[in-house]
Amino acid sequence: MKILYFDCFSGISGDMTLSAFIDLGVKPEQLVGELKKLPLKGWELRVSDVSKHGIKAKHVDVITDEKSHVHKGIHLFRHHLHSHEHRTMADIAALIAGSEISAKAKDLAEKIFMRLAVAEAKVHDTTPDKVHFHEVGAVDSIIDIVGAAICIDILRPDRIYASILHDGYGFVNCQHGKIPVPVPAVVEVLAAREVRVKQLDIEGEMMTPTGAAIVAELAENFGSMPEMKVLKTGYGAGTKEFPVPNLLRLFMGETSHDRHDGYNHTCTVVETNIDDTTPEILGYVMEKLFDAGARDVFFTPIYMKKCRPATRINIMCDDDKVLAMEHILFTETSTIGVRKYLVWRTCLPRRAVTIATPYGEVQAKESIYGDTRRVSIEFDDAHRLAKEKGVPLKEILFYVSTPNGIQ
Repeated sequence: MKILYFDCFSGISGDMTLSAFIDLGVKPEQLVGELKKLPLKGWELRVSDVSKHGIKAKHVDVITDEKSHVHKGIHLFRHHLHSHEHRTMADIAALIAGSEISAKAKDLAEKIFMRLAVAEAKVHDTTPDKVHFHEVGAVDSIIDIVGAAICIDILRPDRIYASILHDGYGFVNCQHGKIPVPVPAVVEVLAAREVRVKQLDIEGEMMTPTGAAIVAELAENFGSMPEMKVLKTGYGAGTKEFPVPNLLRLFMGETSHDRHDGYNHTCTVVETNIDDTTPEILGYVMEKLFDAGARDVFFTPIYMKKCRPATRINIMCDDDKVLAMEHILFTETSTIGVRKYLVWRTCLPRRAVTIATPYGEVQAKESIYGDTRRVSIEFDDAHRLAKEKGVPLKEILFYVSTPNGIQ
């Protein structure tokens, strides 16, 4: 299984993303060839080798006639400028739909732009269809976002993850005047995905709305790098100078497992210790947690200070379910705090099967590890069959079927 990991230790922007993809191995000529399929004229893509704090990286710049400054690098493509600086979401969707890039790249690019539209709409108290993109609607940002979608289509990773995101502090200038860092659109993009972000003690904007939208759409989870064999890395440079290198680092790696839904991925563990809630309430809480999407919930008897008997609640869930788990704990139990940490979860491939027993058919779960096959009868279905046939439950639960009994 091929894994792509975004290491955003110095933030992320559109040009940093495109640069890192090229350094990772996407051929500039192939990328430009796909971007040419956009009904968009007036741009030039230049790729240069740069160094940030002694680390070699790529830097991609999208040049239009409005950018008159000179850049050193590889001249790849240029057309006569036809600028449409302010675009609506409908304009951009039509531009993407009217291109000849792949269907997957079209779909991904439009989803990234929609994340921006929703965020901008919330910031400006309007609706996504009425948002007029300014800086993001410019030619270079369209190239960055569509280019990132094309790169994903070229690389075809099975899973995509990202680190905790980072930004600086202070203020930046935009068409509306001075705004705080992180800028409002970035905050709304990340809030919509419930992404964890950390503000560094560095003055300046490290994460742009374009970069935030790209990684928010691509990454399944945000945390430490999963266990994998690293095959290659790519460094994409920004244009700023910070106390840390202004770089986005991409890792491409692989695991030894075949791809399977839920087979190998990260989860968040939420824990809390409780010494003054009754077992009956805790049982109800467990049901609510599972109903809200928890992958696993279990209780552990523990002793707290003054040797008080207590219960540790342990919940494992996907990253986007953490707030729902916290809400249940804070409203249904007496806890006043929780712990959270990321874990790497490996699951065996499994499938639902039907087993023929002497008492009738029963549902079961079959899992496979190498040449080993395991079958576990579903308790609720066994309970139903035992009541229907008037036989001991254990006779059904511990029935060992032959391979021919599985359907």
